[in-house]
Amino acid sequence: MKFSDSPVVELAVGGKVLSFEQDNGSMHVGTSVWPCSLVLVKFLDRCLSASPSPYSHLLPLPNQRAIELGSGCGPAGMGLSLLGFDIVLTDIAPVMPALKRNIKRNRKILGKAPKYAQLYWNNQPQIRAMGPPFDFVIAADVVYMEDSALQLVDAMEALLAPHGVALLGYQLRSPEAHAVFWEKLRRVFSFVEKVPHEHLHPDYAYEETDVYIIKKQA
Repeated sequence: MKFSDSPVVELAVGGKVLSFEQDNGSMHVGTSVWPCSLVLVKFLDRCLSASPSPYSHLLPLPNQRAIELGSGCGPAGMGLSLLGFDIVLTDIAPVMPALKRNIKRNRKILGKAPKYAQLYWNNQPQIRAMGPPFDFVIAADVVYMEDSALQLVDAMEALLAPHGVALLGYQLRSPEAHAVFWEKLRRVFSFVEKVPHEHLHPDYAYEETDVYIIKKQA
């Protein structure tokens, strides 16, 4: 699949097709659909269809909870909702209208719409209001500024349960943010594994994008 710059991006997940309206002319990066969110969803979609899958432990079980950081237009969070994740989608205030619009757009396909909430990664009252800990923390294409990269690691640590798994869709956007993010992430989390590209969905295995599995405990 070639990533599209069109106003609407479609994503087939679990036998259904989601569609996301984006605004590439906006000043807010969260109003565009970024490739890593699609790569992450299709990786887990493939895990569900593959038998056996070396990543079956990443699939949700009943009563497990997930939260997405930096949901943007919502493709990762809504895609994972279709795959069975009980997930809350979060982003900052300026991006919330785009997120709400796309949740409404996909309401019939989703059945039960996922929860959503405003969340700034450095806002401790907001983080506590999310009701951590979560079994899964999801993030896709959210490392592009040094300050927010450090805040992201702090938020991941605060939200993830000791036994939990963080799933990160990643593409290098800023060398400076990249350096501080990975230095701090590897200090905070004991286990960081990059998924080999051959295990990604073949139509969504872009050379420049990766999926990482991250845990507090090795």
